Amino acid sequence: MKPATGTMRPAFFAAAPRRTRRLAKRLMRSERGSVAIEFVIVVPIMLLILLGFTELYLYMRAVSLVEHTAFTLADSIGQMSNVIDDGSSQNNAANANSLTSIWAAAVTLASPNQLNGNGGVIVTAICDQAVNCGCQSVLNPTQDPGTATILWAAKPSWQPSGMKSTITSTNAIPTNWPFRYGDSAIAVEVFYNYTPFALTSAFWSKAPVATTIYERVYVRPRNGQALALTNPSATGSGSQCERKPVS
Repeated sequence: MKPATGTMRPAFFAAAPRRTRRLAKRLMRSERGSVAIEFVIVVPIMLLILLGFTELYLYMRAVSLVEHTAFTLADSIGQMSNVIDDGSSQNNAANANSLTSIWAAAVTLASPNQLNGNGGVIVTAICDQAVNCGCQSVLNPTQDPGTATILWAAKPSWQPSGMKSTITSTNAIPTNWPFRYGDSAIAVEVFYNYTPFALTSAFWSKAPVATTIYERVYVRPRNGQALALTNPSATGSGSQCERKPVS
């Protein structure tokens, strides 16, 4: 029995490396298959997560730029004593008080979003109908309630017709905004049409449609008087303090 046993050992150990190599090859093939499956599953999920974070960032940036544009314009216009209605002429673009300069400033503030292609801005001057809608000075303001009335409103020529002001003659100011006798206000409205997933909408037939981002800001003029709209081409003083609705 010993010689027989001794003769079987070399054959077994000689075959062992071959079995080990075949087993290792099978394991390697199995590992590659697992990696391929993981790649097919994980990579699309990672791309979707990356796309989602990118889209969230672009939307939050658009909202932030709209808010920044509205607040900055309102603060700047609130320091003006009058606004020049230059009819979108470039001759008065150097004057910071002109409407052309105001529209140009709005486009710059909203950059890199193209406000003059996908948005708009409306500036509205509000006065107390009983006192300063004729640009009269209020020497003795009181705490009595005033009647808020639209003095004038303006928008750029490039603004789409569908973007209309939410300020009306019966709703000139918010209900929670105190408006006293002889008071005045300036409202700035900024619109922007944001298209979600703009980078992939060409490959996505049911991509979400564009949504309008809107911001409205009210401020009081620094000098305490109604903001006059001056027309240089008008006869006389050229001051237009009568109502001028948005056309």
